[in-house]
Amino acid sequence: MDEKQIEKGWMKGFPPPEDKVISIDRGNYNRWPQIKWTFSNTQQLRPTKSIWRGPGAAQPLELNDAGFDRLTIESQDGRSLTWQESMETTDTDAFAILHKGKLLYEAYFGECGPHKTHLIMSCAKSFAGTLAEMMIAEGVLDNNAFIPQYLPELKATAWEDATLRQVLDMLIGMEFDENYLDPSSDVWRYLRAGGMASGNPQDGEPAHLAEYLTTIRKQGEHGQAFAYREPNINVLTFVIQRVANRDLSDLVSERFWQHMGAEHDGWYMVDPVGVCTTAGCTLRDFLRFGELMRTGGKTGVVDTAIIDRLVAGGDPALFAKAEYPDPFMQGWSYKSQWWIRHKENGNAAIARGAYGQLLYIDPAHELVIVRFGSSKLAPGYLNDIVIMPLIDLITAHLK
Repeated sequence: MDEKQIEKGWMKGFPPPEDKVISIDRGNYNRWPQIKWTFSNTQQLRPTKSIWRGPGAAQPLELNDAGFDRLTIESQDGRSLTWQESMETTDTDAFAILHKGKLLYEAYFGECGPHKTHLIMSCAKSFAGTLAEMMIAEGVLDNNAFIPQYLPELKATAWEDATLRQVLDMLIGMEFDENYLDPSSDVWRYLRAGGMASGNPQDGEPAHLAEYLTTIRKQGEHGQAFAYREPNINVLTFVIQRVANRDLSDLVSERFWQHMGAEHDGWYMVDPVGVCTTAGCTLRDFLRFGELMRTGGKTGVVDTAIIDRLVAGGDPALFAKAEYPDPFMQGWSYKSQWWIRHKENGNAAIARGAYGQLLYIDPAHELVIVRFGSSKLAPGYLNDIVIMPLIDLITAHLK
């Protein structure tokens, strides 16, 4: 049976056939191609808490076809792809384009659909980064404060002498082995503690994320180089929640979801003690969040000065020290949990997540693009050889 037939049969039937069941216990929920079902049905597998959309009416998005599906994409590796081929070769689950607030393209593939939420992985970091910037602007958080000022339990850890700004911009030197091929590595201990991997924490391992953070030690100096390390986002969200005395899901609801005309509630996955980890939402609501970030919203819910600072970006010289092999990421920077693409005609702010999740905001061209994906390999940049030329083609087409 080919992969497309397998996809259509997953979790269908009453009950589903044994060879079509996907579950945490079976350990197949995070395998490919099963993740094509998992990413659009995560709430059947993991506990979550809602990001309430609020009581208001949804902001309508009427589709006005701009003919994108007739374009041909020239990939970085020399392939000439039709629009449909570019979607298929990158394992795209959904794709949408918003220009000047108008919906010009929307498509769903496989298990995804307009009413179905999709796991956005590390794109959720950008929610937290924006929240922190808003709280800094309000004087609630201090850029230069050392982390133990907010989280005393992180004394004698990697963050003892780290500032909030260094956490926001991923400039922390820490011991963290991110070897996904070794189940005893730090990243798997981290995932087990967060309830994001099959299997419970092993004997002697931290039982949840707050415990895990206290085990991480410093390595090198802070502020010297960009280093994308997952635990930094948990430190940031713990700071936000501790100071606000509110749950992250409520803050995202009150600051974003209730102001952008969302159609559906979003959600956060939670660790074993109910702490928010990564998130999920529908394609259109992710577009609406991107438009809120581009414009600040009708009521100025996000100060445009904050947006301008984010899009201006961080220090490309510090980012370059990470030595990403992706040619499209040369000259980029990282600012407040957003990836910044530096361009001569105006920078773009990008939320990126594993397996191909993407929110691309180009204020200079009044453009917002969202992509959901379920690629075979986790690093999101592996599809940039197709996705970035595709984005540039979209931008040129709109001109």
